Parts: sequence; C-alpha cells; structure tokens
Amino acid sequence: MLPSRTGSPLPLSDTVALGRAVRQARKANGLTQSGLAGLAGTGPRFIGDLERGKPGVEFGKVLDVLAVLGLRLLLAGEAT
Repeated sequence: MLPSRTGSPLPLSDTVALGRAVRQARKANGLTQSGLAGLAGTGPRFIGDLERGKPGVEFGKVLDVLAVLGLRLLLAGEAT
C-alpha cells in the first residue's frame, strides 16, 4: 500500500496502480523522471517503465524510488 494524498493507506492491486501512485508522488514533489532517477540511482527509462506499470521492473529499485519519494510499502493480509 502507498499513502494517499490524505496520508491514509492506498490499496494497490496491480503494477499499473503502483505506477500511477509513483507518478502522482513524483509530480507532487516537483520532480521530473530524470530528476527522480538521479536521486534513486536508476535511469529515466526505469522510472518511465515503473510509472507505466511494467510488471518486470526490479523490485529493489522500486523500493529505492519509493524511499526517495518518502513512500513505503505495507503488506496486509486478507482473511480467506
């Protein structure tokens, strides 16, 4: 989950939703894709792939990007 604009958790069900959340946070922080890439130690292409919801992006780099944006993933179990 990523925090919503209100600070409450935002459930994410797929890579496209994660990408949208990253794009929203990047823009809210006034960063370009290149600027975010530089801060996170990735390339602009990686940021573009992440924001488009490409499913094969490297998870460790995703965590690096989220850290730069001040976001974190929270895992929550669901009752079966």
